[in-house]
Amino acid sequence: MESETTPLLIRSAPWDPRRSTIAGGLVLVTLTLERLAFYALVANLFLFLNLGGWSPRGSMTAVLILVGVSHFSALGGGWLADGLVGRFWALVIGLSLYVIGFTMLTVMASGVLCHRSPMTTSCVPETYAILICVGIAAGTVRANIPSFGAEQVKYGGTDSLRKFFNWYYWCVNTGSLLGVGALSYVALDMNHGFLRAFAGAGGCLMVALILFSLGRPYYIVHRPTGSVLRSILCILRDAIGSRCCQMRQTSIQSSPVLERRTRSQSQQSADRQSPGPVAQSPSWLDYAKIRYGGSHNDAAVEDVKRLGIVLILFTCLLPYWLVFFQIETGFQEQGLHLKIGFPQPGMGSTFNMPTAWLSLFDQVFILALIPLMNGVVYPTLDRFGVRISLLPRIAIGMGFSLLAAMSAGVLEYFSIKRWKEGYGIVQVIHNWTYNASDISLLWQVPQYCLVGSAEVFAGVAGLEFAYSAAPRPLQGVAMGMFSAMEGVGSLLGTTLISALSPVWIRHDSQHFEGHLDYYFFLLAGIQGIAFILFTSWLLVRRYRTLRQEIPVGIAT
Repeated sequence: MESETTPLLIRSAPWDPRRSTIAGGLVLVTLTLERLAFYALVANLFLFLNLGGWSPRGSMTAVLILVGVSHFSALGGGWLADGLVGRFWALVIGLSLYVIGFTMLTVMASGVLCHRSPMTTSCVPETYAILICVGIAAGTVRANIPSFGAEQVKYGGTDSLRKFFNWYYWCVNTGSLLGVGALSYVALDMNHGFLRAFAGAGGCLMVALILFSLGRPYYIVHRPTGSVLRSILCILRDAIGSRCCQMRQTSIQSSPVLERRTRSQSQQSADRQSPGPVAQSPSWLDYAKIRYGGSHNDAAVEDVKRLGIVLILFTCLLPYWLVFFQIETGFQEQGLHLKIGFPQPGMGSTFNMPTAWLSLFDQVFILALIPLMNGVVYPTLDRFGVRISLLPRIAIGMGFSLLAAMSAGVLEYFSIKRWKEGYGIVQVIHNWTYNASDISLLWQVPQYCLVGSAEVFAGVAGLEFAYSAAPRPLQGVAMGMFSAMEGVGSLLGTTLISALSPVWIRHDSQHFEGHLDYYFFLLAGIQGIAFILFTSWLLVRRYRTLRQEIPVGIAT
């Protein structure tokens, strides 16, 4: 875009492999600790609020708001870095907000900030203030840490970038494993478990902030060069304004006299010229170009048009995100009403598995499946001449997402059926009693693994598409939009829960009088419709491509 300039380095930094390795390593360690804290909160927030007197609807809504704010605020985090302070200081600000938010959360868990009661909904204003603070911090870090890390290693060539992003994705899942696994166990099995878990997560964030700040001498840091979002808004404004002016001029020139004169001149011009291809009519964005009365060059406008195509694809992924976020909401609610106790042979006691541990299967499955796909499946398919591009991979991920929602719905259907047949139990979680069926919690493993499979295909391919399909000047905006669309999916899930909770999603004591299975089947229906439409579009697109490759004589 014409507003883009070559960023000036705050200090001259020739390529130094050792310095780059240190800088990239510090960024990845910071990422791991940040993801550990975030996923520890997301995985345990539902139970923490539920034990504080919140209803299932209120607890699920709070989780979705946290996730939604963290994704949607990524656009603001990108604007802060590009237009005001640069990526380094944006990350420092984001990590500092993180520390403040988790400090307040720890104080609230201790009962100092407000009094939590298991009988009534408590600490509502304080909870939402903390969640919004943490969500903004997470969005700011998420918007800037991938590109900041890539800047440290990009001068080593494409191989260095590939290795960095591979390690980046592994660190995200490693942090999630540690946060969900270790801290969920601390929250469940120790006195004052949530207090210690949140304090531990806050300590990890403090270490991350210190390590990241100490790495300042090793980093390649660029000055802010102005917000690309501002340029996009200017192009949209010019396109609308120029289009309106063009329409007014067309209305004036459409009088009978001017119309006959124009038709006569057009006929004379057509007689003098040989036949040729008909010029394509400009789109409404083309009116921002200089030749159509706007003030922007052609390349900048074409970049925005390509960004619009990327945005359309992100919209198609909204049903996928609705199912994906059930890991922290609907699946958690379902798990509380399945049998969590497992006898320990020879010990005469029962081990109660934390419901949040089931999400570990999603993470472990991802960590195992990605090397398998990259090292075995994709190379084997390539040898046979079969290459799965980004869009088909997204369609495959949608199919796995559909199966995950169906699996959860079927499990909930049989759980309700068993309860109504008299095969119910009563189990205690954090000194709070829950009605449950006698179906084991481990029956949730398939739906978590299916969500993990969907992430490997649709999630990873969508992120790769955001980086590769967007024009180079707008790649940062595209990454922010990808994260923001995840937030939109989370907020849509909040709206859906609010609309259905009076009938289908009941309070814990009335769980089996509701129909959580209908909610999962509804999500499966929404994802199924999106899957059919997207797959049909891919087939039509493929058919048209083949038709263009066939010679005209054969096609007829």
